[in-house]
Amino acid sequence: MAEKILCGPCCYAGNDKNAEKRCTIFEKGLCADCEKVHKSIKISRNHWLISIEDFRQIQNISISITCKDHDKRLELFCKTHDVAVCLGCVPSRHRTCSDVIPLDKAAENAKHSTALADLEDTSTGTLQNLEQIITDRESALTNF
Repeated sequence: MAEKILCGPCCYAGNDKNAEKRCTIFEKGLCADCEKVHKSIKISRNHWLISIEDFRQIQNISISITCKDHDKRLELFCKTHDVAVCLGCVPSRHRTCSDVIPLDKAAENAKHSTALADLEDTSTGTLQNLEQIITDRESALTNF
């Protein structure tokens, strides 16, 4: 059975409520009520929240969100170089890049893009299978 992921703020208050979302910035679980509060507070309203199901799939993968060169949080994405960067990287290595965008903006369509690519691959495979079935059927008819 999967380990329970509890709501961080509720646990601080002495309540054991199951989390429904996880804040990727604070790295804490949030129940539905705390998620509403999290989204309403100015400092955390733009934090990226993921479902607990998605978090369970990635929780054992080690991902660094700190720049190795500047020891700052990776907050931007350079489309030219296809890399996450911190605020210190921009003037030193990406000042001529015109397409440096916020990391959360770059990640918005990542799941949709992957889903579309998977759908295209599945459709292509299905089409190839159907073509093979038609060929086999015609061959069987000729042999019969």
